[in-house]
Amino acid sequence: MKKIFFASMALAMLFSSQPAMAAYLDFTPNWSAPSTQPMSKKAATNVVMQCKTVAAYSNMAGERSGAMVVAGPHETATDKKTHLTVRLYKNNVHEKSCHVYTGKNLDYSSCNCEYVD
Repeated sequence: MKKIFFASMALAMLFSSQPAMAAYLDFTPNWSAPSTQPMSKKAATNVVMQCKTVAAYSNMAGERSGAMVVAGPHETATDKKTHLTVRLYKNNVHEKSCHVYTGKNLDYSSCNCEYVD
């Protein structure tokens, strides 16, 4: 009887905790393609999660809300500082895009997030 009780309690806790684990931080399959400097997913996660806006979206309630790293450390013609590009989604809608800037050792420097049109 105890086994059945504990098994049912474990299942109840598992199913009731699902919405809390719904938000995400993910990477597109070719996220490192535009990179001008190599970086692992673990290092990229550590860098982008230091941006408060990215962290907030990746922990937001809702199974279709979160953050997606779309480009590894790179520079562009319009932004000469090394950065990672992150898209932020709320209820499956792309709301913001962020540039998460890195220092010379590819550590977190700052971030700038803007709403998309």
